[in-house]
Amino acid sequence: MEQNIPRKEIRRRSRAACDACRERKVKCIYDGSICQACIELKVACTQNKPRKRRGPESSYANRQRQAMISPSLPESPQTANADVLDELGPPSLIRQIINDWFTLIHSVAPLLHRGQFLGRLENGDTTRDPEFAGLVISICAATVASLKRKSCTNYGEVTVEKCSEVISRNRLLEGKEKMTLEWCQAKYNLSTAIGSEKGMDTSDPFRFIGEASLGVKYLLYHEVAGMGLLMQELLKRLYWLIFAGICTLDMYRRPSFGLLSPNDNLEQLRPLDLVDSQLDPIPTQDHSSWHGDTMSYIPGLNFLSDLFLIWHSSQQTHNRTLLGIQHHIDLVSRALDGLPTELRWRGGLSRPPRSNFGTDVQVANLYITQLHIRSNLLEQLGELRESQDLFPAREESSARQGIIDDLLEILSHMSRETLEANGHCLGPKIRDIGSALLDEVRAGERNGNVSEKARRDLLALLEKLETLDFRPELGYASPA
Repeated sequence: MEQNIPRKEIRRRSRAACDACRERKVKCIYDGSICQACIELKVACTQNKPRKRRGPESSYANRQRQAMISPSLPESPQTANADVLDELGPPSLIRQIINDWFTLIHSVAPLLHRGQFLGRLENGDTTRDPEFAGLVISICAATVASLKRKSCTNYGEVTVEKCSEVISRNRLLEGKEKMTLEWCQAKYNLSTAIGSEKGMDTSDPFRFIGEASLGVKYLLYHEVAGMGLLMQELLKRLYWLIFAGICTLDMYRRPSFGLLSPNDNLEQLRPLDLVDSQLDPIPTQDHSSWHGDTMSYIPGLNFLSDLFLIWHSSQQTHNRTLLGIQHHIDLVSRALDGLPTELRWRGGLSRPPRSNFGTDVQVANLYITQLHIRSNLLEQLGELRESQDLFPAREESSARQGIIDDLLEILSHMSRETLEANGHCLGPKIRDIGSALLDEVRAGERNGNVSEKARRDLLALLEKLETLDFRPELGYASPA
């Protein structure tokens, strides 16, 4: 017997339902040209959305209401960093600091290609590339930290602390998925700048140089093959600048870490002796002439690297013997014998034809670094003799005196501007050498056999340091 089972009525969605009702899945009740629901929701009643489109409840209505309140604008190609350099200082001041970097400091830190860098700066890349903006500000920080006298008189509001704050506040060097050369360059600059202001015992400079070291190693192992000649050479230059910084930390007996590893091919890592036009033959802008257009500062960097390679070798366990240290002292003493003419020390004589201010800055850096390494190795030799209850050799005392004589000779003939262009790296080295002389004088006073010459040399060295030690609140303690 058949039973009359009532069929369930199927509700069919109206094809004429408006967009808001379809998305909310409610019945669309028209009241003329607009449905009742849209009137209540205060949104436009439209039928533009594709019929297969679905979404969360009321999301379409919310978007419509928001669009009616504040219509969307087309996105700008520039990022939120459009005015980031304005936070640091006026454009004319920023350009002055950048020019001082290339004119005065580049020869001892040739990590940028001037034409490419200035071209990007003039093309407004700091408004589109946060990382490049961070690099520019890091160059300002390194320049301010190095040229303390100019910083006090010419740079005004731009300080290392302010540079660091602008980079941090705008997160210019954060959030990158891959390490880049510019990121490593900026980290290195910040390390040297903040280390000069606060000392390398603080966390920030130590962290920054560690990050730069890690980034450079990554690029050398994983990215260098895909780089062009320009980027490869700048990367190799940065490698050796970081290496010099790490070795210097070790010489001051500060905590350091390794950059050089057994897998590194030192010959392939050595930068080529090329000027900017050879690295990038296509000029980006018509810039004013510059001493780096015709002079390569890479030979000086390579000789500096050789000095620190000798130091690095001397600190290996198997070389920590009397014979091993003495052997490395001899190596350091001969390390600069092959310098090109423009980089050789000439005392008060006239400069050779190819020399310029940049080579003078390198001469001061090379020879004072050589003396600093020799002084440290002589000190280690004395400590090793003392640990073995051995008397110091007469040659060691003569060698120490020779280091002081050579240092005073260099300081007496080098201009203040030349020494200042080496920034924060020379002052601590001179003080470290002077501290060894001070220890010798004090030991002699206790034993009653200190020489009058040692006293005079110590006073002369202290006076020279006073003329170089610029303090903004006091200026120079005495005229040069």
